[in-house]
Amino acid sequence: MSLYRLCLPSSIDRCPQLRLWIGTIGLIEGYSEAFTEVLKLTVHEIFVNAVIHAHHDDVILPVVLVFETDVSEEERYLEVRVRDCGAGFDPERTVAAICSGREEPKSGGRGLFLVNHYVKSFRIEKLADGCVVVMRYIAY
Repeated sequence: MSLYRLCLPSSIDRCPQLRLWIGTIGLIEGYSEAFTEVLKLTVHEIFVNAVIHAHHDDVILPVVLVFETDVSEEERYLEVRVRDCGAGFDPERTVAAICSGREEPKSGGRGLFLVNHYVKSFRIEKLADGCVVVMRYIAY
């Protein structure tokens, strides 16, 4: 098992740093280039959602990312948690609408749709002081 943790200020300017960091994890863990690109895309989208929608670009509020790798039932997986400190939203309703295809992407709202397409599973946990988006990937 490997565990990686990164805490970034809530700023879109940190996206290149985040993508570089994810690329480094991909190299360390031996992920394929294709998987690493999917990982960069999906985590980037959730990070941007936290910055814009949860924190409203307040750089004082951190976005915490935790990457955990392991093997379960002979399958190598990666779980990524992206935690914000924002007011949040109704995660059950949002996830149900996205997974059922009832909602179309709105302008700038493609993040969770991409996550739903590329990850094995995801969930959003509502906390007293924010949300955590948990994405589970089958690493390759």
